[in-house]
Amino acid sequence: MLASQLSPLDNVSSFDLVIVGAGLVGSTLAATLAGTSLRIALIEAHDIDRGPGPDGRASALALGTTHLLQQIGAWKRMQQLGVSPIHQIQVSDGEAPLKTQLCREEIQVEALGYVVENRVTLISLQEILGRAQNVEIISPARVLEMEVDAEGVDIGVDGPTQRRLRSQLLIAADGRNSLLRQLQGIPVSAWGYNQICVVSQVETEKGHDQVAYERFQPQGPFAILPMTAGEQGHPSHRACVVWTLPASQQEEVMSLGDQDFCQAIAPAFGPQLGQIKTVSPRSCYRPQRLHACQYVTPRFALVGDAAHATHPVGGQGVNMGMRDVALLASLLYNAQLGSQDLGRQALLHHYQRARRIENLGVLFATDVANHLFSNQFLPLQWGRRLGLWGLNHVSPLKAMIMRQAMGIATYQPQLHPELRGLPPQPSPLDLVGV
Repeated sequence: MLASQLSPLDNVSSFDLVIVGAGLVGSTLAATLAGTSLRIALIEAHDIDRGPGPDGRASALALGTTHLLQQIGAWKRMQQLGVSPIHQIQVSDGEAPLKTQLCREEIQVEALGYVVENRVTLISLQEILGRAQNVEIISPARVLEMEVDAEGVDIGVDGPTQRRLRSQLLIAADGRNSLLRQLQGIPVSAWGYNQICVVSQVETEKGHDQVAYERFQPQGPFAILPMTAGEQGHPSHRACVVWTLPASQQEEVMSLGDQDFCQAIAPAFGPQLGQIKTVSPRSCYRPQRLHACQYVTPRFALVGDAAHATHPVGGQGVNMGMRDVALLASLLYNAQLGSQDLGRQALLHHYQRARRIENLGVLFATDVANHLFSNQFLPLQWGRRLGLWGLNHVSPLKAMIMRQAMGIATYQPQLHPELRGLPPQPSPLDLVGV
């Protein structure tokens, strides 16, 4: 489907691959293929030269994701800028005294995951892209129109100059409101949760000791994620709070002063971290469950939030997108090694079959978890508490769930050695077939 017919332009540039969207997922895909012989264009609506701003947003990166970032050479720089390992996760249900603890020692890994500010990940990826001679960054720019034929795809771009790009394959990494997905006429299954997620960084009286907390309250989940003090990555008293509430409370909560906001979230913190000393400016968004009915059309593919979006409970959103990247990058590089067309149907359908099935399972599990733990129907409360008790007493089940959440339960695609910016560091992940 086209917005309009492409206007004839004299400035036509040929690429093997065009990626639209330079967020976490799009930048990782471009960085994974940096240094290869593939000619890549990365289009971003915002001015990349200004760099990512300190907006306070952070992601919980699963071990499968950090392993990918190690392989492409981004992780070492991220560690220098500041990453915070999660050594333990405490999960509790409302006011019930029962809780379960997930500890790294139980499955013999160095961490259950890492909390990283999004700007840290983007800075590290952009440094890789800045050194890559085969990647051209076009920003600020937006796609005006596209036209697919049997041999490739033409893309009209409005940026510093109006350009026309020609590519074997176009990849949309432009988020859950993807314009390219709409231009291609790809339908989605989507619904909201009538909830808001309020995000803020806080400074606590006591150190967090690398412990994350997930408290399931009647109004919605409340997460406390440990963060670092600064660029050296030292453990600190900083934490990121993700507070899920009914959408009807948005105006009330966002209008609170800092002191009143600290008092409002204090009961969920409990005594472990002491008093909340300071709080950063708050942001708020509405979680949504979204899944594209197909990930590919001729010479076109969706990755990351353009293909799927989920509730933040469980922290699976960005990690699902990174698994998209790992598979698609491997398929594209192997096709290039064999002098094959990057946009051929068999390659794209392989990607769609593998990723859509797995992502559908994650979306279903996340959706069920949010509804289950936000429901105060008495039998469900008993069922939740029985489940937490079971996790504490059935070690194999607990280990299986931990591995699944960390992205190391199933085989993850290995990047070709030439795609690795640095050799993989020795890691317990090697023992579990990541």
